[in-house]
Amino acid sequence: MITSAIVFAFLLGAFIFSILPSAGLARRVLSVSLFVALIAVVYSGGLELLGRPKPLRLEWRDASAAQVLGSLPVEGQSIYVWLKLPGVAEPRAYTLPWSIEAAQQLQTAMSDAQANGTGVQMAMPFEAGLDDRERKFYAEPQPPLPAKDYRGNALLYQQPDTRS
Repeated sequence: MITSAIVFAFLLGAFIFSILPSAGLARRVLSVSLFVALIAVVYSGGLELLGRPKPLRLEWRDASAAQVLGSLPVEGQSIYVWLKLPGVAEPRAYTLPWSIEAAQQLQTAMSDAQANGTGVQMAMPFEAGLDDRERKFYAEPQPPLPAKDYRGNALLYQQPDTRS
């Protein structure tokens, strides 16, 4: 975020100083003060956004599922989730609009996951689908048992001779 603000400020400054070299003193002072004000707005705006949950509809990444690390449903306002996206090292905080169905799905998935000893997943977290009945939250299935190795010391059953 800071890098993009710095690049924006330098590009804006280069534009202002390249376009207005022949302008009068009043116009130059106005452009420089506008430039400084925009740098302050971009910098303070970026700092203000740090640490706040991002609305899920503004996410540009594409993921089919994400692991839910934590949640806080605030009735009537929104559902705050802490998601671990595949391929991204650090978790991210998001906010979803309040929905009683989504809050119930989340609560059910969390209790099922606790009973199974697994985690909670959020299906297609960044797609704005038209079907509201589709489950958003679900408990991960229990992991399969380890594969059994029958090579080497396999026991072979030999039927006793019963022709006597």
